[in-house]
Amino acid sequence: MWTETLSNDQDILAKKLVTSVVKQLTQCIQSKGKACLAVSGGTTPIAFFKQLSEQELDWAKVTIILVDERWLPIEDKDSNEKLVRDYLLQNKAKRAYFLGLKNDATLPSEGIMDCETQLRTQVEHIDIVILGMGLDGHTASWFHNSTQLAALLDVDTSAWCLPVEDEFLPQARMSLTWRFIKRAEKIYLHFSGDEKNAVFIKACEEKTEALPVSHLLHQDGINISVYRTQ
Repeated sequence: MWTETLSNDQDILAKKLVTSVVKQLTQCIQSKGKACLAVSGGTTPIAFFKQLSEQELDWAKVTIILVDERWLPIEDKDSNEKLVRDYLLQNKAKRAYFLGLKNDATLPSEGIMDCETQLRTQVEHIDIVILGMGLDGHTASWFHNSTQLAALLDVDTSAWCLPVEDEFLPQARMSLTWRFIKRAEKIYLHFSGDEKNAVFIKACEEKTEALPVSHLLHQDGINISVYRTQ
């Protein structure tokens, strides 16, 4: 199921999300001495990243990872790692530890073992996940016509991440699996715009492979916090 927080303004929406995320991170640090935050790419999170980077928090105890990544050089303009470094790992958040998904392998399928090992040795558990959504209903790198979709959504898979190398994608990708994400204490879905609202409304109606984001919204015992413009 899901709950919704709405705003007519993207910056105000980002501020509301920041307030909630900081509260969650603070609670994790107080209870466990550390926290792990998984974030997404795209243009929507930029305002959120900027505001979050200014927050008073014990950032040295925070690990930041990516929900998914395009298999590009990290200095490429479309790299999610570059986005995080440019907008989130700034100001007070410079002290956070960042663990990217991209490595030196030519393809994600060649770099999967190193990526999986890095996650398992440096991240015990994700505490907070912030997912986005595309106009086609994808979230993370879960695409409806991907050969990897079933594996990415499989709750019994042993994988924490998987390569996504479908020919229709401009770049190959690495993505976290639902099995890994679902263990988080808090899962957010953050997006804006009328077109995405229309996609979201369809996804709310039923769970369907045509809209992978719908799998988040129709999970027994898991509540998704949706933050969107109206």
